[in-house]
Amino acid sequence: MESNGFSYSTSHLNGLAGGIRDTAIGLFNMHNRFEEVAESTRAALGGDEFAHSYWESGGRRLAAIGEALNLLKKAVGAQEPNVRAASATYRASDEAGTIRG
Repeated sequence: MESNGFSYSTSHLNGLAGGIRDTAIGLFNMHNRFEEVAESTRAALGGDEFAHSYWESGGRRLAAIGEALNLLKKAVGAQEPNVRAASATYRASDEAGTIRG
């Protein structure tokens, strides 16, 4: 399918969907590892005054990083089905537009 000088290929879109899936999996693993490290750090610091001061200064930043990773993995993961649906739409459009003889 070609539109306004852009050429779309279902194989390219399926490849893109696979890349999106791989990226989402990587982000999922990164988020999980980040959460493990943050919890391990908190446990290792204990509950003394130093630990409390550390979490007062850095805890909010670490929580924000965790939230950002979580949002990013969800946003990227949600795009794979959209790209696969676009691929199916382009394929159906190509098939509908083909003159059969």
